[in-house]
Amino acid sequence: MVVELELLAEPVKAFGTIAAKQSSSIGALAEGPVERIFVKVGDRVSRGQPLFRIRQADYQRRVAEAQAAVDLASARAIEAERRYERVIALAPKGFVSNAQVDAVETELAVARAQKTQAQAVFGTAQQALSDTITRAPYDGVVTARLVDEGVYLNNRFSMGGQSAALQLQELGTVAAIVNAPQEYVDAFRRNMPARVYIEGFDEPIDSIVYIINDRVDPESRMVELRLPIANPNYRISSGLGARAEINVPPVSAIILPRTAIRGDSAAAHVFIVENGKAHGREVTFESIDLDRVRILSGLAAGDELILDPPSTLRDGEPVESRQMSDAD
Repeated sequence: MVVELELLAEPVKAFGTIAAKQSSSIGALAEGPVERIFVKVGDRVSRGQPLFRIRQADYQRRVAEAQAAVDLASARAIEAERRYERVIALAPKGFVSNAQVDAVETELAVARAQKTQAQAVFGTAQQALSDTITRAPYDGVVTARLVDEGVYLNNRFSMGGQSAALQLQELGTVAAIVNAPQEYVDAFRRNMPARVYIEGFDEPIDSIVYIINDRVDPESRMVELRLPIANPNYRISSGLGARAEINVPPVSAIILPRTAIRGDSAAAHVFIVENGKAHGREVTFESIDLDRVRILSGLAAGDELILDPPSTLRDGEPVESRQMSDAD
């Protein structure tokens, strides 16, 4: 046969893993010993749902102390306002000096500032008490429990120690994170259709190329793609193996029957006909299916190829060409 180029619409295969849309190690906003954990591994939680509680006794005491400080500062502010009103009422009659007026004005300003400061401390104490209950930041699934009740959680990283209690994953949408050969990097586009085959599932799932990582791994020479998959019933778990077939535009290629190849993929060759003689030529190829291969190098359009060379054929041996017909 005479070698010709033809369009090959072969999906690119990429392999990888299913990952959660989000995965978080949930720590405490307020440090202290864990008093109670409300969930267990496998529980589905909603955003805002309580996950665990830090012991509240110390934080409740601080709220009570801050409330008392607000009450005291409020009383002092009321007293300062009354004193100020009395002095200001006497000032037009000349019964008080300017120095006394200045003093009560300053005293009132200080009392009001102290009240504002006490209210701020009270608000901080209330927030700290509220933070003893850690809530889910999003709808998800509890995938790991890292501590038990009684463990002291530290939210200051410089101090070391345990800082996370649970692992939470958002699985309403998952992503197939797959790696494809770098030679296809220029062919990939966002929103390209793809099919994802997941281990343990009989049928493939339709998806699209949503993210193309601009970085090609310098060791594996692979480009990372991310393909989203809707998972409303949480059927698909993170960590499952995945294979994606991405529908890239067709390309011109030399496609041969596998019978034309001699040797293996490490040292493959074909026989071409030049001047009435057979000549071996090294080629590189990749498999398309059980019967066909795609030639990557070693042949060009117009070469005359022996389709099924006998095992006894040797380089330089005279041959007689017979073109393939449709009947063949």
